[in-house]
Amino acid sequence: MISAKPFLRALATSALIAAALGAAPRDKDWDDVRPGLTLEYPRDHGAHARHQTEWWYLTGNVEDAAGRRFGYQFTIFRRGLDPEPLAEDAAPLRARALYAGHLAITDVAGDTTHFAERLRRGAAPFASASEEDLDLVLEDWSLVRSESGSLVVAAADPATGLALELSLSPQKPLVLHGEGGYSRKGLDEGNASAYASWTRLASRGTLTVAGESHAITGDSWFDHEFGSSVLEDDVEGWDWFGLQLDDGRELMAFYLRKEDGSLSVVSAGTLVDGEGRVTPLLLADFRIETSARWTSPTTGTTYPASWNLKVPSQRIDLQLTPLVADCELHTGGSTGIVYWEGPVRIEGSATGHGYAELTGYSGSMSGRF
Repeated sequence: MISAKPFLRALATSALIAAALGAAPRDKDWDDVRPGLTLEYPRDHGAHARHQTEWWYLTGNVEDAAGRRFGYQFTIFRRGLDPEPLAEDAAPLRARALYAGHLAITDVAGDTTHFAERLRRGAAPFASASEEDLDLVLEDWSLVRSESGSLVVAAADPATGLALELSLSPQKPLVLHGEGGYSRKGLDEGNASAYASWTRLASRGTLTVAGESHAITGDSWFDHEFGSSVLEDDVEGWDWFGLQLDDGRELMAFYLRKEDGSLSVVSAGTLVDGEGRVTPLLLADFRIETSARWTSPTTGTTYPASWNLKVPSQRIDLQLTPLVADCELHTGGSTGIVYWEGPVRIEGSATGHGYAELTGYSGSMSGRF
């Protein structure tokens, strides 16, 4: 006889996933991100409970003393359930939000990507996010901004043998993408996110994969975005790149792919020079061309697997190549999305390293953000 407990647990998890992404409709008075956005820090490093969708995202390319290379991704997502504060007599487990977490470590020498995830209600002690500064807790995972201004990550998953403990020190000022942080994702003014990044963080700590720990150093990238009606309904997915060049510059660029095969005109990017000065890029300013493809043996999904990225006005002509082919992530226990996320090597007019994120190839993102 099959025990009811695993079945009930699966039902509960499925309900949480459905609520986390795609099943919390705009039937409440959520705030949209609009032109004229003013961001104030450190407050805006924290959570924005009146906006429905938010994420704090770290990626990095690191190595140990022997030169063994790794890529990592650590993300905490918040999905709002109710923009209004809970009543004083609300049930103890009633939550205003759900929190999901992704931890992925790519072992370049091992040619493998390892993944762990979390999904919890936004209620103590399960998950919480300060609205005053960057201070996130998701069960036994955390991301905190210290008094010195560095970021501290702590995450471990005994079931997969993965762990990450990092101290991350920003090497440049915070970058506000778009117009002072107002990053358009559609033609309607409300189809937008507030988007800020630390594009280069000196990173030091310990990474554990397959039960083996490595003292590592390297560079990381931090994104924080929030909004409510972010994507237009006909956007299938996006191709995003966060690149750190060896000459001291960073480049962020994204294509928003529409269901008819065209690109959204609000696809955009940002170039950061060695001193931290920012040049916004419009769709006409850059080109991303796919030069190879890879098909997942697990899902049968075909993804771009090599790219040529050009910014002609800046004499940038880069070839981007994944360090590991299979960086497909299956998030059935948290956000319910299949996507590709992994480290890339940069060659061409400049060298360096970075990360690529590809969504919508194994199921449309329409209606999820």
